[in-house]
Amino acid sequence: MPDDKQAIWSDLKLQVNTHLEQLWQTDWDTEVDNKLHEIRPNLKQILDFDERLNRKQETVVSRLRIGHSWITHGYLLKGQQQPYCTACESPFTVKHILVECADFLLSRQKYFKTTHMQTLFREVKASQISDYLRLKYMAKSEANV
Repeated sequence: MPDDKQAIWSDLKLQVNTHLEQLWQTDWDTEVDNKLHEIRPNLKQILDFDERLNRKQETVVSRLRIGHSWITHGYLLKGQQQPYCTACESPFTVKHILVECADFLLSRQKYFKTTHMQTLFREVKASQISDYLRLKYMAKSEANV
């Protein structure tokens, strides 16, 4: 009899967990303006790093994934207006810098070809992204990106 209770408990636990995951995914799918949702639409997908990174590098890549960097969000801490790209007058965002700005296209293509954030963070090595940013002088330092 104890084995039957254990089996019932295991089945129930699995069903509850599955239901909670579905609820969480449904809620997550309503977050269409969430920058991380664009990169990770399915919560079961794990965003692993494709190479060994130190803690500082992991922090930089994680911030870029959610669209946060000193160059794109520092204005908030300084109480200033949001910066705009001088080349195309679009809001200066991580997404704009990494995949959208036509002015950066040639230098970007030396490091990666994608124009989608999800593909960028799944298929391009963090070191390539970092090298591109260093080339464009967009990062004051890796700690501030």
